[in-house]
Amino acid sequence: MNNLSVNTQAMLAALSIGLFVYYVIKRMRYRLPPGPWCIPLVGHYKIYSSVEMHKKVAELSKVYGPVVRLSFGTQTWIFLNNNDVVIEALIKKKADFAGRPKSPSTDVITAGGKDIALSTYSPTWKLHRKIAGKALRNYLQGTLLENMIQDNMDKFLNKMAQEKDPFKFKDYADLMVYHQLYTICFGQKRPIDDPEVKTLLELDEDLNTSLGTGFIEDLVPYLKDICPTAKWKNFVKVSHQLTKLISTKYRDHVDTYKSGVNRDFIDSLLAAKEEAENEGDESALEKLDDTRLIQTISDIFLAGVDTTRLTMDWFVYFMTRFPEIQTKCQEEIDSVVGARHPSMKDRNKLDYIEACLFESMRLGSVAGLGVPHMAICDSQVGGYDIPKGTTIFINHWALHNDPKFFKDPKKFDPYRYLDENGKKKPARPDSWLPFSAGSRVCLGEAVAKPEILLMCANLLQRFEIRLPDGERANPEYKQLGFGTELPSEYKVIVKDRVIN
Repeated sequence: MNNLSVNTQAMLAALSIGLFVYYVIKRMRYRLPPGPWCIPLVGHYKIYSSVEMHKKVAELSKVYGPVVRLSFGTQTWIFLNNNDVVIEALIKKKADFAGRPKSPSTDVITAGGKDIALSTYSPTWKLHRKIAGKALRNYLQGTLLENMIQDNMDKFLNKMAQEKDPFKFKDYADLMVYHQLYTICFGQKRPIDDPEVKTLLELDEDLNTSLGTGFIEDLVPYLKDICPTAKWKNFVKVSHQLTKLISTKYRDHVDTYKSGVNRDFIDSLLAAKEEAENEGDESALEKLDDTRLIQTISDIFLAGVDTTRLTMDWFVYFMTRFPEIQTKCQEEIDSVVGARHPSMKDRNKLDYIEACLFESMRLGSVAGLGVPHMAICDSQVGGYDIPKGTTIFINHWALHNDPKFFKDPKKFDPYRYLDENGKKKPARPDSWLPFSAGSRVCLGEAVAKPEILLMCANLLQRFEIRLPDGERANPEYKQLGFGTELPSEYKVIVKDRVIN
């Protein structure tokens, strides 16, 4: 027993000395960004275990500068906290920081890095992104997206009109967006109470809750193999259930696919594969295997669902909190659209409502820390060395609350995006980056912005949305971790508007 104790102490001492030597050598070789002291191996636990990590890092940047280094267990993470260093990394040196870090949790949800959003930069990634972008553009060309949104919104707005008591708008936002993305990806319109869509929603909520609070298995990877936590086991189970559902849809499409018939996004991907076969491009076909295509569908569906529904929830929250702004939006809709349905051709005339949407994206932190980047080579940001393989986070929350670009940043002010004539400014504030930038800019941005605008315009054209009598909006936000925030729970009442 004594020998065992001595051996354990010797191993710990050797490990500590080895880590110290590694740290000293690394410090001598690189001029790393500054950061607070932490306990070796444990790292900055109080920061990375906090659901307000984005805010804590922003506070640290006031002491250490815009580039902050923190330790998460044995890993080094770099946080970029102002526009100058973010543009340097994402635009000026975009090839250096286009990678994605690997972790046990991302391996589970991406089948070992075979998706678009979380897989690292490579020729295969570039091919998949190109094909996915082409598939989206082909499927949503013309009035297809517009008609789909209108049909979907009519269905849910009619259901909302039947509500006699105050209700949570978030429940409707979730269903609206899930049904919409379901049709885009799978080509099917489902009834409001469809059990399959409900199952997808519940699984996705479960997955997001787990990811938002993180896993000890990501810090100590070998635990997943020898002593996985109950949380990890549930996460793996839910991930596999989601993948199985999407895989079934994909294989049904493979069995019923007809060349030249484009029913939905899956057919668009299959058409791209068919095109590669006709051209005899064997290397492309290798990269277009079923697993990768299924992961691409999962990206479009799950990422598109989550950001859109959270943005819708924020938009309605601000409309109920500031009813005078809602009224101004409705006056613009009445003036531009009248009694007919809003359409894509109205977008360039709905300046005020789009400005409100942009401000909702800024002040409502849907992805405060975004998706992590990874340096694929030794590089520099802000005058500091960033070694190859380092994980980098963009603190979008800090960007969107920077008083240098947004005067009184806590205020909801749509005029930030408008000129003196009430028209959209040619360019938005430099520090407004809800879709990120550079090589890893959001694939769905070109679809998401007009899609959400059309949904919001339909909603405000049909209804006056208010809080129940005697209730006031709660200005506090709900923190979910990794910079994701939601409005505090609120209920609304809706009243049909009379449009002259």
